Amino acid sequence: MLRAAELSSLEGRPAAIGAFNVNFYSQAEGILEGLRRAEAPGILQASRGANKFQGGPENIAEMVLAAVRKSGHSLPVCLHLDHGDEPAARECIDRGFGSVMLDVSKLEYDANIAAVRNVVQLAHPKGISVEAELGHLAGVEEDVSSATTTYADPYLVPNFFDKSGCDSLAIAYGTSHGPDKGAGLEKLAVHIVEKCYRGMAAFGQNESRFLVSHGSSTVPQELVKEINSFGGKMKDARGIPMDRIQAAIGAGIRKINIDTDLRLGITATFRRYLAEHPGVERGSAELAGIWKALDGSPAAVDPRDYLGHIGRALLRRDPRGTALEEPMRLVRERVAAHVERLCREFGSAGLAPRVEGHSFDTMASVYLR
Repeated sequence: MLRAAELSSLEGRPAAIGAFNVNFYSQAEGILEGLRRAEAPGILQASRGANKFQGGPENIAEMVLAAVRKSGHSLPVCLHLDHGDEPAARECIDRGFGSVMLDVSKLEYDANIAAVRNVVQLAHPKGISVEAELGHLAGVEEDVSSATTTYADPYLVPNFFDKSGCDSLAIAYGTSHGPDKGAGLEKLAVHIVEKCYRGMAAFGQNESRFLVSHGSSTVPQELVKEINSFGGKMKDARGIPMDRIQAAIGAGIRKINIDTDLRLGITATFRRYLAEHPGVERGSAELAGIWKALDGSPAAVDPRDYLGHIGRALLRRDPRGTALEEPMRLVRERVAAHVERLCREFGSAGLAPRVEGHSFDTMASVYLR
């Protein structure tokens, strides 16, 4: 598999792997299709909230594997736990995930290292990668919430990697969770990434370890406008400009987390579909529930807020032949188009042939230890 230091675009520029959050089957299909179009390796990641929504990580794993098999996807992908605690990490290790993230960054430095090391000792013998976090990101996303940003200390990064044994490290450098990244934009400090990467390089860690950027959605303004034009009420929605993300990649970031962008695209698709097909909800309990939830919560952008009434078994399978078939087809296309675009912007397009391991069945991991 590729080493971290060799992760560069076809043009020779530094590149990063896209990591895209997934909650239901059609979203997984869209991510896979976007990766296929870009010929990019990629990460599908499920948060603790997603695992809970679908009744456990084993259901998420089976759902994503079904999407991989049905689509015939043969490019390297990895299923990753995003923002897990130690019990969640242990469960996902046992349930077949290829990578887990342990977010205990609120602990003191030494306690953070000790907790991560415990998970590493469980994960590595099974060939599973471990991601940790250093510093705190501001913003709110699912059960992850912080009012302030605490930057990662670059001088501690090599020591953290060495003592914890983790494979990748999410460093706080000014990005933020959620759809309003305005404060983060003012604080974005790419020089912190540069210092972290230089420290890793001094100890040879950049050959096999990764820096990760959380809270990095771009929040396309056309999606915000589309949502609001069809009854939504989003305010103060700003993302990280692509040129700043690319600057962070150039400085040493090798994995980019994307969640909010996909939520916005899915929400815009459902709002548009219901508005352009008046009365369609009358013939379907599923669509009626979506219509009612969106109408009652104009600011809602998390699909789980308006898909929650639908039986999870239905959301975990191909919706063809159901009332959800057409809107979910549109969701797949919207997600695929955005994932493809981001992979090209991140420089990972065309890199799939360079990565050994081409089957989800073997849990090929793009962390590439």
